[in-house]
Amino acid sequence: MKISSTDLQYICQLIYETHNLSVFYINQFEEIAFEYTSKQFQQSSHFSSLKDHIRAYPFHTTPNDFPIFFSNNDFNFFYINLKMDQQFLGSIIVGPSLSSEMSDDKINFYDGDQPIPFLHYQQFLSISLFVYYLIYQQKLNKMMVIHNNQALKPIITQEENTILELSNARRNYIVHTNLYYEKILLDYVKNGRKDKLTEVLNYSIVGEAELGVLSKRSRLRSLQNLMITGIALTCRAAIEGGLNEETAFTLSDFYIQKLEEQDSLHAILALTEEAIYDFTNRVSKANKEVYSATITTCQHYIENHIYGEITLDQLADICHLSPNYLSSLFKKEVGISISEYIQQKRIDEAKKLLTFTNYPILDIGSLLNFTDQSYFIKIFKKFTGITPKQYRNKHSNK
Repeated sequence: MKISSTDLQYICQLIYETHNLSVFYINQFEEIAFEYTSKQFQQSSHFSSLKDHIRAYPFHTTPNDFPIFFSNNDFNFFYINLKMDQQFLGSIIVGPSLSSEMSDDKINFYDGDQPIPFLHYQQFLSISLFVYYLIYQQKLNKMMVIHNNQALKPIITQEENTILELSNARRNYIVHTNLYYEKILLDYVKNGRKDKLTEVLNYSIVGEAELGVLSKRSRLRSLQNLMITGIALTCRAAIEGGLNEETAFTLSDFYIQKLEEQDSLHAILALTEEAIYDFTNRVSKANKEVYSATITTCQHYIENHIYGEITLDQLADICHLSPNYLSSLFKKEVGISISEYIQQKRIDEAKKLLTFTNYPILDIGSLLNFTDQSYFIKIFKKFTGITPKQYRNKHSNK
């Protein structure tokens, strides 16, 4: 080992700051030379007893050249002995952590007083290999470390259980998304092929088959996780297809937030399908409406500032044109005036808020910069043929 005391302290500090794991250094005289731990942990009921346990542990009696894992009740630790020319210099002890594989009852018990992080065994193992490499510049074989640590046997058990779960899934027809159909679906989103969506939608990320499990806490949570992943993929495909990035990410955030609020499997699937159609429609529209760079700049600015004040002078400054010339150019290319285009986009946004939120109609109008409720209702009716209240009654999922 060729590492200075200053560097060793720096490594320990980084471990603590990066992973929120307490780190102790026991010197060859079995004294805690330094430690990095949170004030919250120091004030917890576990701290004193665990620190006494660390002081009493016979680190120097284990000459192994790899991280050693041990547990104290529910708490997990690993330590690495520091040696030079086979002489014991001390030990770095990292922990405690709590296993993310604990029962729900124990997790709920520790959540109330939680200065101790929950870590998967594999993650805790990877941290130990990383620390060992920082100290000795030596790469260790992960399986060798596992098989030489009784405390890591759950990893071996978990790998065996994975094989059993796969077998059980096949027997019970629990399937994951067919990658072929998923690729086709995302290609249709990317190319704005809304006419082709229906024929693949039932076989892809919103299929009717029993889907893969992303959460063991509940089937609802698992489906929410899967659909959030699907929306993220759809968002990327839409951007590749030409949809404005800010618009795409804002839309993705909107649908993901709404997914979190859904309380039934049917509602989650319906909202995901709505999101996929929405992204695809926008890509299709963007591809059809190929305007000059000046007009595209205006449209992107309007999309990104739909909740703020937008004036002709602002747009003209951005495009480095006179207001009159920009107004004339916009009308010529788009077919409607800038003010009407802004109104149209704000009404499109209002329709989403009416459908997916409980915001009062008056607040929606104010958010979208309509001067008063009667004016908002008038403009909304101009583009939809009905009032905001009628639209909400017809389309709201609430």
